[in-house]
Amino acid sequence: MRTEVAYFAVPASPPHVDVLKLCDLPAPYPNVANEYRPTILIDLTQPEDALLAAVNAHTRKVLRQAVREGVTVASVLPLNQAIWDHFLESYWKLWRRKANAGALGIGQIRDLIAQHRFELTVSRSAEGHILSWHAYVRTPERVRLHTTISDMDPTRDSKWNNMVGRAHRLHHWQDMLRFKADGVKIYDFGGVYRGTEDREQINIAHFKQSFGGYFADTYDAVVPLTLKGRLALTLIAHVGADFRSGGKTAGAPA
Repeated sequence: MRTEVAYFAVPASPPHVDVLKLCDLPAPYPNVANEYRPTILIDLTQPEDALLAAVNAHTRKVLRQAVREGVTVASVLPLNQAIWDHFLESYWKLWRRKANAGALGIGQIRDLIAQHRFELTVSRSAEGHILSWHAYVRTPERVRLHTTISDMDPTRDSKWNNMVGRAHRLHHWQDMLRFKADGVKIYDFGGVYRGTEDREQINIAHFKQSFGGYFADTYDAVVPLTLKGRLALTLIAHVGADFRSGGKTAGAPA
């Protein structure tokens, strides 16, 4: 089945695929199920002083400390095999540590790389150790955070983990400034938790809010464009419903 993913807007003309996946639309796509995805956006068209003024006082202090510690932030494109392997190794380390790390979407990333719409940046310690990774979906006017990975390690002491946390904040700030210099208008944090039950997600939401910005509603949708696409999505829906009801799933032992 041929699929294509489009971000931020519906393509002007339908692509020649069976299923079109739409991400981060400003309004629901009609006549299909939509997934609501609230996020936080930063307006990068503001002067740098205004951007910094919107950052809360504690985070501004942390940014200055990370700079004094020698943390640096840079893009690592073009990707080479060594960087890609290091990125995957860091992701699998996160996946083993966190049950809700989520799928990386390697196939989607490869498509974005082929379209020159993928950006990967890192923060490094003064000694050159990679402390955090940011992967982005990029268009000329907007970037969306796709994946973040930091080298937090519960087996190490608080001094290390606090330093990684400071680097992660500086990483976001320096990325914003670099994208702003490139003419990007919107920095999208890639989603934000608006619930009240998951303490970890609440803390992440507070982290994102500390940079200022504003809440925005976005929507994801999956649109079948051919009969083959409709049949495939119907099958997936039935399998998912069967799994949720406790029945057998395709490929499960009898």
